[in-house]
Amino acid sequence: MTSKLRRLSPAAILFFFYKDVKNLIIPAAIFAFAVFQQAKLWTIVGLITLFLVVLIGDVIAYFMFGYQLFENEILVKQGLFVKKVNHIPYDRIQNVTANQWFFLKPFKLEELEIETAGHSEGPEVSLVAVSVELKNELNHYRQNSGRPVTEVNDGTDNSKEKINGQTYSITWRELIKFSLTSPAFLSGLLVVLAVYGKVEHAISKQMYEQVAHEFIHWGWLLVVLGMLVIILIFYIVSVFVLIAKYYHFHLTMENNQFEMQYGFFKTKKTSISQARIQAVVVKQTLLRRVLHIATVKLVIISNSKSEETEKDIIVMPVIETAKLKAFFQRFFPDIPIKAWQPQATGHETYYYNLRNGLYFSLITDVLAGLLLFKLSYVLLVVAIVVSAIIWLIPAYLNARRADLQVLNSKYVCLQNNQITSKNTYFIPKNSIQLLDRRQSIWLGKKGFAHLRLSCRSGITERILKVKYLPQKRVDTVLAWYK
Repeated sequence: MTSKLRRLSPAAILFFFYKDVKNLIIPAAIFAFAVFQQAKLWTIVGLITLFLVVLIGDVIAYFMFGYQLFENEILVKQGLFVKKVNHIPYDRIQNVTANQWFFLKPFKLEELEIETAGHSEGPEVSLVAVSVELKNELNHYRQNSGRPVTEVNDGTDNSKEKINGQTYSITWRELIKFSLTSPAFLSGLLVVLAVYGKVEHAISKQMYEQVAHEFIHWGWLLVVLGMLVIILIFYIVSVFVLIAKYYHFHLTMENNQFEMQYGFFKTKKTSISQARIQAVVVKQTLLRRVLHIATVKLVIISNSKSEETEKDIIVMPVIETAKLKAFFQRFFPDIPIKAWQPQATGHETYYYNLRNGLYFSLITDVLAGLLLFKLSYVLLVVAIVVSAIIWLIPAYLNARRADLQVLNSKYVCLQNNQITSKNTYFIPKNSIQLLDRRQSIWLGKKGFAHLRLSCRSGITERILKVKYLPQKRVDTVLAWYK
């Protein structure tokens, strides 16, 4: 059975236009800043012409885009001067993600992103503004193409226990805790600084002098208060953004796939095959550990070159630590979570980590002294204190959180620290690409060693390290793996 050539909804033109304008907004802003004072009229005419050309191009792209569903593949055609035809066999589809903005819900439209086993920069095909029924129709074809929808040809062991019908939703209390303790507002500040860096040369020297003159009149106290207000605004905005992003987060395990649905303005539905999971991660920042909440993530295999696939996939944004064991037993029953008993860190591990942190702190102090000694003793003292905080606190946490333990014949648990985040990895033996014990002559005499573990993540590899543990514990894991 074959369907006729289908076209996207006319709303797709707006999506095309939005994406093109998003890519052009920064160059257009730089152009406007650079020439507006010299030629105001031509600047306005140029911008209007640019956006009209983009809009006309998007209308043409809409009429040149079509797709068909065959029994064994989906065919996508696009392009005016250069015709591009994508043949996507259903058994090569790894993931289908549905994104639905709030203004599309009344029209029962959504965007489908199809990720295949090919090495692409992102989704192989993006079908914007299609019927919400298309995903079910596509899954029906995949299930009847001679291969189960959940099976992925990635060379991994698919012998994990199959579970179905499990569901979990985060509570409002958990979501608010998660949003209030997120450092996401720092990302917003970095974005603003990045945009400023691109338009800095277009800002006139006179404007800089005027701003500096105003700062002098305000006084340093008001300037500092103003900066704090800006940071507070970014923080409040980031809290609301996270609440809107993970609004009504709902996790389901069905047909051996994790299916996640969440979002207020943009409802996102995505699925991850259990066969693609390389490790399960429980992540806790320092503040979230105090509040007894954690995030559960997945290290997965993906053939997409998109940066998103290189990151861990969040399968549960926030969960109270008291519920973690029950959550694992429902969604990851093959992981023996009850066997995980953190072991106390020895004094030698603290010594080695703090010693290294002290060395780096002293080097930083010397450099700060050379730069600030003649300027201000107060700034030098502040630099020394900040240096101690930056190097010694992570060194202490590295020692406290370093752990390694064999759980059973299939799983090992590795725990380490990243800046101030505690990461606990549950890794199946069949996902491990390499185990490497590293040891200097001096550490060998003391009976201590490092362990380096490699597993697949995205299209590359993930290197997990734990340092300064007793050699016997490292050798136990090596013997388990061999």
